[in-house]
Amino acid sequence: MSLPPPPCCPPSSLPALSAPAGTRSGITIIIEGLDGADFLDLYIVGALDTVNPATKAVIIYSDVYGEKSGNHRRFADQLQSSLGAEYVVVLPDFFRGAPALNPIKFLPEQVANVLGAPAMIFRLKFTYTFDHVIKRDSANTVVPWLKSKGITEFACVGFCYGGWCVGQSLALPEKPFSCGVGIHPSFNVELLHGGTEEQLAEAIGSTPILLLPAGNDRETLKPGGECVRMLAGARGVNEEDVSVCFDDMIHGWVTRGDDSKSQGVANAQKDALKRCSDFILQNIGTRSNKKGAGLTLDTSHDSETMEFPNSPLPPQSPSTPLVHTTHGMIDDDDVMIPAEIN
Repeated sequence: MSLPPPPCCPPSSLPALSAPAGTRSGITIIIEGLDGADFLDLYIVGALDTVNPATKAVIIYSDVYGEKSGNHRRFADQLQSSLGAEYVVVLPDFFRGAPALNPIKFLPEQVANVLGAPAMIFRLKFTYTFDHVIKRDSANTVVPWLKSKGITEFACVGFCYGGWCVGQSLALPEKPFSCGVGIHPSFNVELLHGGTEEQLAEAIGSTPILLLPAGNDRETLKPGGECVRMLAGARGVNEEDVSVCFDDMIHGWVTRGDDSKSQGVANAQKDALKRCSDFILQNIGTRSNKKGAGLTLDTSHDSETMEFPNSPLPPQSPSTPLVHTTHGMIDDDDVMIPAEIN
């Protein structure tokens, strides 16, 4: 009897972490979903619809616990600050409030994660798929909306399951993303869909990607591993230019690591942030002519035809933008109110 595909997180990974307290730098807005999908929340850090708006964007794919958990929003704040005013960082809630892994809170942590794993695998296989997350929500909804705001170049970053999303995003035939970074990435999500990690690496081809695996992540994503060998060969670079392993860290250390309790985790998080920022600055705008194998992108909805009635300050629209923070809904023509995490 064959074994079922493994879940995205390796054994002994870090559990969910509550979001740290404090005021965040960004705002949350709502845009309309595509093809009957529900509205999509976007946590945005940076300048849009201003006198000197950003022209480049980084879209972040969360880990299985969702964008409101752990250090996701703090990382978005820090990444935008590191990249500078030319950039806006966008952290969508692709799970729409229902994370892939939602542990049962009244049970002990380890038991809750084990019992939650089958449901997570089901969601990753049938709900949070390439067609729904990568194609419909990211490439055909968020990217065109940002283009309507003047964004011309895109990169992506992902954690855990989000690392698989980065790989799929870079493999899109139309190449909307110039480069991507996978932090404690889980390419093995591809096994849930009948593919292999090596097939995903082949589809990414020469599009620049940086992998930052933890010590207990899969060997194929570390220097010397087959995926890294393929990606380095496609770009004509050293394997160390494709993957940097944080051997002393555990899967989840960036989004779920508590830096207030470990200086080692704090240092590794800063290192990952810098490597991520430097890689994007060096590679955004670098587009590969190599097409992804077997992947399709619906281009029937471009920025000229898609309508986002609830987006802030749509071109030639007199309507009042709908903006919300964690404290409720507000209507405001031009004020950005920072979200607070309590």
